[in-house]
Formats: sequence, C-alpha cells, structure tokens
Amino acid sequence: MQEKTEKIWCIVPAAGIGTRMQAGIPKQYLKLNTITILDFTLGRLLSNEQIEKVVVCIHPEDDYWQDSIFANHSKIIMAAGGNERADTVLNGIHCLQQHAASNDWVLVHDAARPCVRVADIQKLIDKAIETQVGAILVAPLHDTIKQAEDGFSTKTLDRSVLWRALTPQLFKIKELELALVSAKNANNEVTDEASAVEQLNKPVQLVEGHADNIKITSPADLNLARYFLAQQEKKTCG
Repeated sequence: MQEKTEKIWCIVPAAGIGTRMQAGIPKQYLKLNTITILDFTLGRLLSNEQIEKVVVCIHPEDDYWQDSIFANHSKIIMAAGGNERADTVLNGIHCLQQHAASNDWVLVHDAARPCVRVADIQKLIDKAIETQVGAILVAPLHDTIKQAEDGFSTKTLDRSVLWRALTPQLFKIKELELALVSAKNANNEVTDEASAVEQLNKPVQLVEGHADNIKITSPADLNLARYFLAQQEKKTCG
C-alpha cells in the first residue's frame, strides 16, 4: 500500500529535435488538430490529480515552449534537457529533488506519445503503488517476429513472451536515479528507463496498456495519431 508520505511526480523529456519528422521544428511542437503534440501529451498527464508536478525538460535553445498553453501552468516546472534521453531524465530528477522525497515516485512519459489513455496512466500508478514495485506500460505483439542475420531470417521468436515497451514508466525516484547513473558510468545503452533499472537486476512489472499509445516518429504517424485521438473521443462521447 502507498505510504502517506509518498507522492507521484512526472518528467516529460522534450529536448529532442525529431530529425526523422523532416519538419522545420521539433516534432513535439507540430500541430495535432488545434494544439501541439506536446500540449496534447501534457493535457493527458495533468488530468491525473495524483501527479504533484510535471517537469518538462526542453532544449536550452528551445524557442517554442513559450507558446505552449501550459507554459504558465501551476503544476509545470521547467528543466534543461541533456545530450541523451538518460541525461535529460537525470536533469529532471535533479530538478525534482528540490521538491520531492527520495521515496516518492517519478512517472516518465515521452513527449511524443499524445494518445496515452488517462485510464492507462491510472492503471499503471495503481499497480505500482499496490505492489511497491516499478512498472511500465506495454502492449502485446501480434505480428510474427523474425530474428535476422545478414538479411536472412534465422529464427522465429516466441511472441508470447515479447512485449512493446510504452510509456509512462514509473519508478521510485532514488531507484531510477541510481539506475541511470550506474548505466552512464558503465557506458551502457539506455533505450528507456526500464532498461536502466533492469541492468541493476531490479524487477520491472509489465502493465498492459492500449496499442494506440503510439510514439510519433515519422510524418505518417501524425495522421495515425489524429485517427486514434478521434476514435478515443468517440468512445468517450458514446
């Protein structure tokens, strides 16, 4: 059970430049309907009343954040991004340490995942708090997965044990900081927060979320995200 002293904080790494989007601005500032990808994402996170504050980590030369509808929101804290994702998240953690206790939780969510469902965020938080073990959202794989070598298939993998890692990912602040620092000192690759925690041989729970929680990385993803958001809106209103 959650101790009364525990709080939940959030970090949104938003310092990337999104070169694969082939756009003139960082992808998080591209428009999804009437607002930006980042603003859609922040709106979903801020709708959860358990989240104390959201640290948005932006590029030091970011000229776009000032136009965000959340730029002056009372629950938003700004921090500088780093060279790599892990550096950015560490910067966010160091910023949070001015406000949070080491036993508090930190929820890390990609700026470019605006379709995350509010219910999935709550599901993740509830599971981690209930068990006191870090957890991430995941989605099952439905395609047949091949292992390849030199352009040839060498093996068909058992997809029943394979999952797509999504965000948010939720860990104790002190645990995630230790994991990211350890990975950095060992020059180990960190593709998400869970990969750093796994390197310490710490357990990471898998909480199944919805597959429409996509990460926008290419121009085609924009229309797909618009479709998913429209479908979610229909279900909410239906």
